[in-house]
Formats: sequence, C-alpha cells, structure tokens
Amino acid sequence: MVAAQKEADHAFEYGQYDKAVAGYAEILERAPGDWRVEYRYGVSLAEIGNLAEARTHVETAYAANPGSQEVAEALALVYYKIGDKTKLVQLLQQRGSTMNSLESYMLLADYGIKMHDPDTATMAVNGAILLTDGHNYRPYLVAVDVAEDIGDTKTATRRLRQAYTIAPNSPAVQAKLAEYGLAAVPTTGLPPGQ
Repeated sequence: MVAAQKEADHAFEYGQYDKAVAGYAEILERAPGDWRVEYRYGVSLAEIGNLAEARTHVETAYAANPGSQEVAEALALVYYKIGDKTKLVQLLQQRGSTMNSLESYMLLADYGIKMHDPDTATMAVNGAILLTDGHNYRPYLVAVDVAEDIGDTKTATRRLRQAYTIAPNSPAVQAKLAEYGLAAVPTTGLPPGQ
C-alpha cells in the first residue's frame, strides 16, 4: 500500500494524472477514508476532464478537512470548471467570513473577474479589505482591477491611492501609479478602508 501511494503521489506531483487516477482509485478501493487521497484523486480526475466524479471526491476531502485552504481552492476550481457559480461563491464567501480567510476572499475576487461578475468580485474584495484592516495592500490592488473591469476609474484611482498609503515601496503599486500618471509622493496616498 505504501509503494502504491508513493507511485500515485509521484505521478500526481509530475502531472501524470492518468497514472495518478489509476493509483488513487486502487488505494481508495482497498482503504477508503484518507482525505489526502480523496483530494489528490479528485484533482487528478478534474485534470483529465472527469469533473462530476472529481467534484464528489474533492467535496469528500473538504468535508473531512474544511480547514485546508489547498482543498478549498481545488473545490472552488472544480465548481468553476463545472459552472456551479452558486457553490463556488458560497464556499469562498463562507470561508472568508467565518474563517477570516484572506486567501478565500482574494480567490473569490479573481473568480468574480473571470466570471464577469463585478458584484461578486466587489463583495469579495471589500471583505478582504475589511479583514486586513489597512495592513495589506493586495486587496486594494485587486479592487483596482475590479473597478477597471467595469470602467470605474474613480474607484480604481481611490483604491490605488489607498494601496500606496499601505505599501509606498511596493513595485506593483509603483507600476500601477505610473500607469495612472500619479506621482509617488506622500500627498498621493489616501487613508485605507472602505
């Protein structure tokens, strides 16, 4: 069993998902219940296009280990590929609000942009901004992207100026300031917050 696990894990790590699927299926048949195997099996199934079965296994892994960001991200990806926007939003929004997961909010904002859903992206980025309480510029830069996506240059500029206050030396913030034609001077900054 240990050899089979090592072989399946090796295939998984190197993107040989067909081999990984076969190995993990055999392991689960002989010894069901390991959330790590369920997770990797589900991800491998998703990679080869078997999304319905992938969903079942990644959901099983998530139910067994809801604290894992890695499993949550895999489940969100499966929901995205299947087109189950409702489940995707519920999963990441719940993790963001009840687990104070900045990563979940940020991922939900990215999915909101990909799904052309500015309301979801805005809700997620606002949740991330509240969570960081002015101590992390990344949500503000994503807020710039969200605002740009809907053509709201006023909000994009405000969020960028807030990001500058938090991280004036960040190369990403500096590049965005240059793109907007804003000077990197103290008066450019705005207080963080909503």
